[in-house]
Amino acid sequence: MRLKKLTLKNIRSYEFQEIDFPDGSLLLSGDIGSGKTTILLAIEYALFGLQPGQRGSALLRNNSETGEVSLNLEIKGKDILIERKIKRGTKSVSNDYAAITIDNKKFESSITEVKTKILKLLGYPQEFLKKNNILYKYTVYTPQEQTKQIILEDPEIRLNVLRHVFGIDKYKRIRESLSIIASKLKEDLKYIELEVKEIDNEKEELKSLYDSLKNIEKTLEKKHHEFGLQNALTKNSENEVRVLEEKIREKVTLGSEVEKTKIMIASKKEAFSSLEKEISEISYSISESKERFDAGKYEELIMIIELKKEILKKFNTEFINSFSKIKSLEQYINELIDKKDKIFKIDICPTCLQDVSENHKHNILNATEEKTVEMKKEISALKIEIQKLSDLIKNEEEQAKKLDEEKSRLLESKLRTEYLDESRERLKNITKKKELLEKDIILLLKHIDSVKEDILASSKFDNLYKSKKEELKSCLETERKTEISIAELNKESELIRKQSVNLEKSISKKEESKKRYNYLTDLNNWLSNKFLNLINFIEKSIMMKLRKEFSRLFSKWFSVLVSDESFQIQLDENFTPIVLQNGVEMEYFYLSGGERTAIALAYRLALNQTINSVITSIRTKEIMILDEPTEGLSEAQIEKIREILQELKIPQLIIVSHENKIEGFVDHVFKIKKENDSSLITPEGPYMPKSEETLKNSNSQ
Repeated sequence: MRLKKLTLKNIRSYEFQEIDFPDGSLLLSGDIGSGKTTILLAIEYALFGLQPGQRGSALLRNNSETGEVSLNLEIKGKDILIERKIKRGTKSVSNDYAAITIDNKKFESSITEVKTKILKLLGYPQEFLKKNNILYKYTVYTPQEQTKQIILEDPEIRLNVLRHVFGIDKYKRIRESLSIIASKLKEDLKYIELEVKEIDNEKEELKSLYDSLKNIEKTLEKKHHEFGLQNALTKNSENEVRVLEEKIREKVTLGSEVEKTKIMIASKKEAFSSLEKEISEISYSISESKERFDAGKYEELIMIIELKKEILKKFNTEFINSFSKIKSLEQYINELIDKKDKIFKIDICPTCLQDVSENHKHNILNATEEKTVEMKKEISALKIEIQKLSDLIKNEEEQAKKLDEEKSRLLESKLRTEYLDESRERLKNITKKKELLEKDIILLLKHIDSVKEDILASSKFDNLYKSKKEELKSCLETERKTEISIAELNKESELIRKQSVNLEKSISKKEESKKRYNYLTDLNNWLSNKFLNLINFIEKSIMMKLRKEFSRLFSKWFSVLVSDESFQIQLDENFTPIVLQNGVEMEYFYLSGGERTAIALAYRLALNQTINSVITSIRTKEIMILDEPTEGLSEAQIEKIREILQELKIPQLIIVSHENKIEGFVDHVFKIKKENDSSLITPEGPYMPKSEETLKNSNSQ
């Protein structure tokens, strides 16, 4: 992993700041409280978010509602951008947004999912997902005070933490799991032992069931033979009863036939009575009627009516023609008068353009008056003609009305005559029906007598049917008892078979359990002895190897920082530093501040190198952050820091210190100062961190 750029907005003392990280060694220099540690906390927050127990208010700038951190880094050639935001709520400051961009492909997701992706990219085991980022603290960045705290921690707690970091706590978990498994195996063996104990009794019980099953099968065979004989008797009895039932049904059917016939006779007698009444009524109607229709007179009347219609039509036509002539003559007279008036008003002829004389006008007037007089005479004659025609039409219409009334009277007579003819025909038909009904009644009465004789003949089967019915009932009862006996035997046989199958399964299962008992006994012995000893041996071997390597590196770095040969450093079994001076063990608290810092720094460097060599999958080996590594060191010891930095050969090393001498040991220096409660980074060298103001100036240029 290599850091490339960090952007802060409203994070602690930073309003806005961009920092480009160079390769090689970098010193973050500044006074106490200037904002050096904030950069390291922001990097950790970008990678892992808020840690358990960490408050968001420790990161968010005072009086700000939101804060943002984005971190550009490179992991195995992949360009990574991590973005996180925190937001001030009503009660606390919490995570608000998280996103990760991998090679320009952005993933906006939950805090947990983003952390999962980052752990995968860093090669950290997923078991650290819901825990504090211990691997990062022990390999990349551990505040100096926390390193001292590791040394002062309870030995057992420290050892468990180191086991977890080195991945060796799995052996402890294996031992705990083995203990659980052994306990479970013992319980299983006790249970199996009790289960197998009853196998001989079950075998005896199975033999007894087989004997009972043979006896039942013999009894069943006998019962089936008895059931077959009884079934034949029952079927024969059923056939006899069925024949007698058919005879009884025939008798009942004959009784029904008598009742039906009686109903038919009653119905026919009622119809006979109705027909007699209808014959009487029709005969009376015919005898009372005197109506005679004169067809000749009716035809003659029709011809007269048609003739009258022709005459009336002729008169109407003449009336219309005369009336039309009067209208035409009146219109012509009006036209002559108009023409006369127009001529009297004309002085010049519009055709020949000559003067029109008064004489010519009077000639035209005389001719017009003569024509008008003639036409008025003709109109008077036509009006007289119209009056005559009107009288004739009225007279003809009155005569036509009388003729229509006569026609209606004749038609009524015709209809009455036709009705009488139909009544006579109907009388003939009804009389025939009456005769047929009379014959049907006689036949039905004879049929009733015949059916009654058949019913009397069938009465002898009643007693015989009762006797055969009782016989059938007895056969069915005997057959039912035999069938119940067979069913009970079958049920008992089935029950014994099920018991036998269950016992066979139980015996088979117990035989398998017996084999399993032997297997589990061997397994328990192997796990409790050989495997447990192997796990203990492997763990001790690994711990000895780790402690040896850790102790070697610890002594190496301590000897670099403390050149006094009277001091010797060792690690006990719990990785607790033991300081010897001239062979005498010294208490950690009695050491000087520089000596304690040297022990903490040496422990920190040894821990880093040991973890990186053990856990090969992690991808944070190329970076280390040292927080105030020179605190309490003497001038001579500070000079030794140069030697340590050169020997570490870390591709990207970040040191936080307010010691000016360190500036000569590193490739790059970023100076941090605080003005008006805001931190600023003074650019030195080729990598220049950008504040918001610097960015604005560069953009304007």
